[in-house]
Amino acid sequence: MEVKFLNQPKEVKLGDILKERLKGDFDEIYMIAGVVKDTGVEDVYDDILEAIKAPKKINMCIGIDRKNTSKDMLMKLLEAGCTLSVHINVDGSKVESRAFIFEKENGTSYIYVTGAKFSSGGLFENACVITEIKYDSSEQKAFETAKNNILQGVVSEFHQIDRDEIILLAEKGEIVARITERKIPRITEMYGTSGTEQLIGEQVYDESTSTQTINFNELAEIEIDLEPGIVMRKNVELAAESEAKKEREEKEKLLKSLKKTESDLDKLYGKKDPVEDTKKKTSIRMSDEIDYENMTTLIIESNKIIEKGAGAGEFKLPKSLADNMIKYFDGEDAFEQNKSVVKFDILDNKENTEVVDENVEIIRSDKGISIKSEALIKLELTEGDIVRLIKEGEKTYKCEIIRKETEEYNIWSCYCVHSVRGQKRKYGVI
Repeated sequence: MEVKFLNQPKEVKLGDILKERLKGDFDEIYMIAGVVKDTGVEDVYDDILEAIKAPKKINMCIGIDRKNTSKDMLMKLLEAGCTLSVHINVDGSKVESRAFIFEKENGTSYIYVTGAKFSSGGLFENACVITEIKYDSSEQKAFETAKNNILQGVVSEFHQIDRDEIILLAEKGEIVARITERKIPRITEMYGTSGTEQLIGEQVYDESTSTQTINFNELAEIEIDLEPGIVMRKNVELAAESEAKKEREEKEKLLKSLKKTESDLDKLYGKKDPVEDTKKKTSIRMSDEIDYENMTTLIIESNKIIEKGAGAGEFKLPKSLADNMIKYFDGEDAFEQNKSVVKFDILDNKENTEVVDENVEIIRSDKGISIKSEALIKLELTEGDIVRLIKEGEKTYKCEIIRKETEEYNIWSCYCVHSVRGQKRKYGVI
């Protein structure tokens, strides 16, 4: 694994990196950005289009809001062939993630993490640090671990949408029809007085204010009376009113034709069935939320491994934690004379080595539970390394060792939020 910290715009530009990688030979691409502007999408849209034609699978996970997001832009991404997922950014619920993943199953893969917004300025001009993590073909498992960790947050925060939902989002005012930077003159300026007006949105109807912008491309067809005291003939007002009425009727007709209803947008606002949410929850649980009966993953810092004497080579779970995990290790009946033999599939993220030990001993005593494995002893587990223990089936476990000196350690250490009673070690439960 090779990690680089790159400075924009002095050394590189994120937009150039994305353009280059989109042309590369990758199987699947993830573009995750909490803040996306139309300008950023336009800068790389042609490259996205060519990548999809290659073909490559592109997953776009973006945060949306009325200020930065337009219906036109979302439709373009969807029609191009992207798998499109969104998060509605509102006060108290915003996504700040910015990560770009380029995956090649049997080749070199890349992950980019940055603070840059997905806008024209964020991609090419604004100063920021871009972290590039490169994985060669022999590091596929390490790449999968890092990728899955990033995507864990995506699963809970972003939701896939289609054409109907994009239209409904526009109708509810979460996004605008389109965003432009074109300057449109005021009526007063047309009569020789000073003043200009910047309108965001060409022919965009804002339901919150019930106003309709006038299409000045058609204004030439409307008679203007320049006689003193008369600003505009009545037909100008009638034209604007007629245009607004026509658009309202078209919207009503469109909404009636949609198969989806506003209730289908509940998932985008976080309104989920509580039972479903519990089943799909993948984030770290607080101490009062831990369901030891149904836990699947334990993340815990390692104790100091003793080399000689009683307990030599044992990875230990103290009694305060072990008493809650009897069912995790298949219950009371699994322990014959306080010992159970299970299978461990062990992955060391530093060396990217994987070993299988089918004779791991789970030893239960009045001090807690100890895990003894010849493979773990040979891997020389050190104090503070993180062990991620995943139950895959009865007496079958996946064990990942996250070394202190590796990049992934900082990620997984954030999950260790509970202190082990009487020790400096910490743990977390998923």
